[in-house]
Amino acid sequence: MAANLAVPLQQRYGALPVLLRAQAVAMVIVVPFGTVGLFHSTWSWDGALAMLPLGLLGTGLAFAAAATLVGRVGAARGSVAIYFVPVVAVVLGVIVLGEQVAPLALAGTGLLLVGAWLTSRREVRP
Repeated sequence: MAANLAVPLQQRYGALPVLLRAQAVAMVIVVPFGTVGLFHSTWSWDGALAMLPLGLLGTGLAFAAAATLVGRVGAARGSVAIYFVPVVAVVLGVIVLGEQVAPLALAGTGLLLVGAWLTSRREVRP
């Protein structure tokens, strides 16, 4: 849901109920497309468990934080929380899978942090 549409709804109903309803509508729209490929793929617990931390931490926590922030500080500054999804993916890759961090990933993380800082700082008025 666009942040500029969500702000009035979040101020009226709260951030998490609005986010939950938006995700439910998205699920209803996306599930039919996912079922088409369901019968042509293999399923395993390893794959499902690998998605769990990214879904809960990377996506779920980021969207919950963004929804809460958008309602409190506005769309531009509140949507900064979504920037941290790739950072969480890199950190989880190192911790859970023992992956090595590539220099490009470190550079991207630095660029992301600078962008988040620039976006979230207060305006200086003359």
